[in-house]
Amino acid sequence: MTVTTRRTVLKAGAYAAGLAIMPSLALAAKTVKRFTNGRRGRFAIEGFDTTAYFTKGDAVKGGEEHKADWEGADWLFESAAAAAAFKAAPDDFAPQFGGYCTFAMSIGKIVPSNPEVWRMHGGKLYLFAGKGGGRKFDKGPDAMIEKAERFWATLTLTE
Repeated sequence: MTVTTRRTVLKAGAYAAGLAIMPSLALAAKTVKRFTNGRRGRFAIEGFDTTAYFTKGDAVKGGEEHKADWEGADWLFESAAAAAAFKAAPDDFAPQFGGYCTFAMSIGKIVPSNPEVWRMHGGKLYLFAGKGGGRKFDKGPDAMIEKAERFWATLTLTE
């Protein structure tokens, strides 16, 4: 004998309502512009030379005299050699998650990063909004990256 209570009926109704809403949530995917951090302006990662993280281990501002256009953004570099290296292999130098904060991505949020807060892991560049995100990354980079990748895969990307 099955006993139906008010609570069971309410749970079933809530579940059905949730299922009805699910398709609309899928359609409400977020759209992000890569590499300009969602900020105004056309410079990728706020004009920092993305090759310098790899070659100098430092966050270095680039100059407009050395630039490349890639993925709808202008990338600035400290030297012509750095610009040439980037042009030869941009995917190798570009920050992960479109240059947005890796920690925020790992918790399902889209937050502009601060190009002066960064980490290298597995030969890739990860940017963060603040020092706290970088410290959390240090405690478990692989887990954070995995979570961020899952969220990143749900986003619609624009140039």
